[in-house]
Amino acid sequence: MGIGKRIKEARENLGLTQSELACLVGVTGSAITNYEKETSHPKETVMYRLFEALEVDANYLFQDVANIPDNTANITLFEFDRIKKYRRLDNYGKRIVDLLLDEEYRRCIETAPSVTDISVYEDTENPQPVISKRSPDLSLPQEDLTAIKKTLEQPRIKKA
Repeated sequence: MGIGKRIKEARENLGLTQSELACLVGVTGSAITNYEKETSHPKETVMYRLFEALEVDANYLFQDVANIPDNTANITLFEFDRIKKYRRLDNYGKRIVDLLLDEEYRRCIETAPSVTDISVYEDTENPQPVISKRSPDLSLPQEDLTAIKKTLEQPRIKKA
């Protein structure tokens, strides 16, 4: 997904038409169409207005252009917002979130059906599918899990 598709996705998530977005950034509706089709690209000044009007930052619009793996091409604005918040956490906060995420991931994987990969190895004369089960490495050190549970059980102190 390129920048044009990201512009379109962000516009649609806000419920804006191309004409409405065009008015907000000071270009024509056909210019927005061209940006979304990647027939043309916005100038720098228009790009800044797009960030503001679409309520996104440059990282969001350019993420797929910067060689981000294909499996992240369908990230939602909600998920993107979570990533921005995660990046603002200090190391302790990131550690807490990581521990909780790992534990929840493990819980969900354990209750989900097993994952099967099907790979096709092409032999020019006889291509054969090879089916293999894979189990993710979900090892979480027990001391880390115990520490996070203790932290979460501590009473919260409200600021006055």
